[in-house]
Amino acid sequence: MSLPREEISIPAPEFQERAPRVMTVLTTGKLILEDREVLCRLRNLSASGMMVETSAPLEVDQQVRVGLRSGEEFAARVAWSRNGAAGLALFAPIDVEAALAVQPPRSRISRQVAARAPRLALEVPIEVDARGQPHSAVLLNISQSGARLRLPFRPMPDERLLLCIQGLPLKSGTVRWVRGIEVGLGFFEALPFAMLADWGEAQASTKGS
Repeated sequence: MSLPREEISIPAPEFQERAPRVMTVLTTGKLILEDREVLCRLRNLSASGMMVETSAPLEVDQQVRVGLRSGEEFAARVAWSRNGAAGLALFAPIDVEAALAVQPPRSRISRQVAARAPRLALEVPIEVDARGQPHSAVLLNISQSGARLRLPFRPMPDERLLLCIQGLPLKSGTVRWVRGIEVGLGFFEALPFAMLADWGEAQASTKGS
């Protein structure tokens, strides 16, 4: 004998909207290791981890920090590493969309920093040509799109400088800002990712030898 229709209770199904587990991307970032910084390519990202491509040798369980174009940095552990790629497990969950945002909703200064490509911090002696005169200088950091220099002279804003950096082609750019003896330079033509990544690895190897 069937129950009266009004006594049959069927719970309504519950639907929960789920965010994609993994977002496929192709953007540049940097790995901040114990003794150096190296460029990497970010291939995919989730709230708990990411896959990167890098020429730097990484070991399983090695702890690193990952810097993205948004200006954010995240602590991670190497879960696996093979053939120039590595899987990184993040120590804390992240907001994927915020991490990939070029200009996160922060202060004006943060937005200006976020617009820049990832930069490798180092101190390398170079030569700078200004108005046909060579000068000894120090390269403080470099990205595909620009550099930060320590100069023995004070250039004018928008002045054109030519950089002679051992291991890289001659790079010309324009002065974006001047703060005391430090100068920000924007390249007229971007450096190829692979070229800058290999150069950064060579600098790290030279430093460690």
